[in-house]
Order: sequence, then structure tokens, then C-alpha cells
Amino acid sequence: MRASPEKGASLVEASIVIPVLILLAVGLSEIGFLVVDYLTVSNSAREGARTGAAAANFNQGGIDADDLILAAVEESACNLRFGELEEVQIFKADSNGDPITGSVNIYSPTGALACSNAATNLGCDNGCPWAPAGRDRVPPTFDDLGVEVTFSHSDITGVFPFPTVNWSETAIMQIEPDTRGTQ
Repeated sequence: MRASPEKGASLVEASIVIPVLILLAVGLSEIGFLVVDYLTVSNSAREGARTGAAAANFNQGGIDADDLILAAVEESACNLRFGELEEVQIFKADSNGDPITGSVNIYSPTGALACSNAATNLGCDNGCPWAPAGRDRVPPTFDDLGVEVTFSHSDITGVFPFPTVNWSETAIMQIEPDTRGTQ
């Protein structure tokens, strides 16, 4: 009895297809890791802007609105699994949502993120010209507050030579009026 010449064909086909499938799976996982980090940073920017809109010109006991914003961003950014928080900007936005020159506070990490508590490890890099005390929360001229969070992401598996990339996400919200009567 003779062996069929077709018997080895499936083995050859499998040896060609399986590596391609593995590379595809690794590539998709890399993209998945990036998307998870991007969504975390997007959520961090929104959380910071939400906190800033409510805190506005808060300043009590040595803690101001920027401290509250940074704590909210830092807590939310603790979910970054494969990226590093590079910079947080808190700024006064114009009607288009762009930062107004001279009203941008730039913060960068001075150490590891303090994910276990509300203390922040983000230090001001530019003297913070837009002081929280100067934010307008009196109707009808509310300021628009923006928070931009920048992070870096590099490849995880090392299979593909993806470069380390800085990504950023911005959220803009109008400062809320003081409903507690402490204006």
C-alpha cells in the first residue's frame, strides 16, 4: 500500500499559518495594551477637569484646587499598566478650548506615583502662573479649565520594534458656580 502524497500537506500548511497567527496575536495584544493605557489617560484627564471645575478657586489648609486636580489625575492614572505619566497641564482655556498664553500650569512627576494615598508627587515646572485663587466662578463669566495629561508608552513584548511614543489627552470644562455660598 502506498502513502498518499497529500498526507504531509497539512503539516506544511500548519507550519506556515501558525507563526503568522502568533505574530498577529502578539501585534493585536500590543495594540490592546496601548488602547488600555490611552483609555486610562483619557479618563484621568476627564477626572482632573471634573475635579477642577468643582474645586475652581479652592484654597484651604495649604491645599488648593491644583492639588485636588493632581490628586484626582494621579489616582486615576494609577491604572496605567504599560505606560508612564509624563506631564499634567492645568490651563485656562479660550472659547475654542485652546490654552491661553500665560495661563498654563505645568506639572511633572518628581517620583513614583503615590497610588495608595491622596498625596501627589507632581511638582510645578513653570512657576504655575494661573493661580487657583484667580479662577472666576462668579456668574456669568465662568472660566474654562483644561487638563491635559501626557504619558509615554513603549512596546511590551519586544517582538515588534514599536518606538516609545508620547500620547496626550485633554479635557475642558467650565468652572462651576459656588453653590455653598463661600464666594
